[in-house]
Amino acid sequence: MKKNYKFTGDWISGFTQSDGSFIVSFLNQQKGVRPQPVFNITQSIVELELFTALQQYLGVGKIYKNRQNVVFVVKSIDEIVNVILPLFDKHPVRGGKLLAYNIFKEVSLMIKDKKHLTVEGTLKILKLAYFMNKETSLRNEDTKKILLEKLSSLSPLLLCPENLELEIASKSFTDTSDASRYAGTINLFNAPLTIEFVRGLVDGDGSFNVSFATTRRRIGVNFTVVNELSSVSVLNELVGFFNCGVVYNLPSAAARFQVQSVDEMVNKIIPFFKNNMLNTYKQERFETIVKVCEIINDRGYSEDTNLKQIVDLAWDMNKGKRKISKEEYLIKFLNNK
Repeated sequence: MKKNYKFTGDWISGFTQSDGSFIVSFLNQQKGVRPQPVFNITQSIVELELFTALQQYLGVGKIYKNRQNVVFVVKSIDEIVNVILPLFDKHPVRGGKLLAYNIFKEVSLMIKDKKHLTVEGTLKILKLAYFMNKETSLRNEDTKKILLEKLSSLSPLLLCPENLELEIASKSFTDTSDASRYAGTINLFNAPLTIEFVRGLVDGDGSFNVSFATTRRRIGVNFTVVNELSSVSVLNELVGFFNCGVVYNLPSAAARFQVQSVDEMVNKIIPFFKNNMLNTYKQERFETIVKVCEIINDRGYSEDTNLKQIVDLAWDMNKGKRKISKEEYLIKFLNNK
């Protein structure tokens, strides 16, 4: 049965905050270097129907898929300027992603005005956008030098070998001063989180899980949201929004907001999502968490019947990461084996 999705501008902004990217690619072509703005959102292939509905809602972009993922992509400069930029101007992303968006916007408008058709324009775009998304980009000084050398071959007067070395070493390029003027703006955006933004954020990279300890009879519940470390401020805002939870830095370039208390789940997290249904498959996991928390809160799981009921409800939620099988767990912890 086809699902009725609820899309709003703030939901799309929150969804993008988690799983979207504003990118400027540099295509190395025979006639030169061509900058290409790209907006994309990625999710598991199970959300193909959602992405199809989102594409129809926005009226732009294309959908690509493989066995594991589905990607919504907008590359057309007209679609970016006419649809994507107005959307995010009205419904901004936050934290480090806002910095990437501001650069993406300026580059897109330069390309719309055909300023990229000159070597000078391409060089400015290169200086402005090359080190966007530092935490996830594979770009480095060597790949930057290759592009600069390509530009020098097209315009020896602008970038003769001597000037090229100066350009590579110059402070104006290496400190990305064109981009740095945006850095201070990310902290100026202090509008409170909206319900729809949070709903989109959780649809993007939120998770509801039930953990089963293998050394003792203990069950835990978890609600988490993960973001890039550059946007840890968004996760800190969630603490205030829900009035619970903590934020941890992860070994990767990311951070996690987490709620583990059954009491906080029952009194703060569950009431919010009961009133604000999710668009993704995470809604099903949320409904399972509700049932598990009700059992733990009302009856506990010291009785075998309650323990088994929780196992039957939640074991497959995180099946791939369980250390033992469901059968092994029940044999180990049921009193009446």
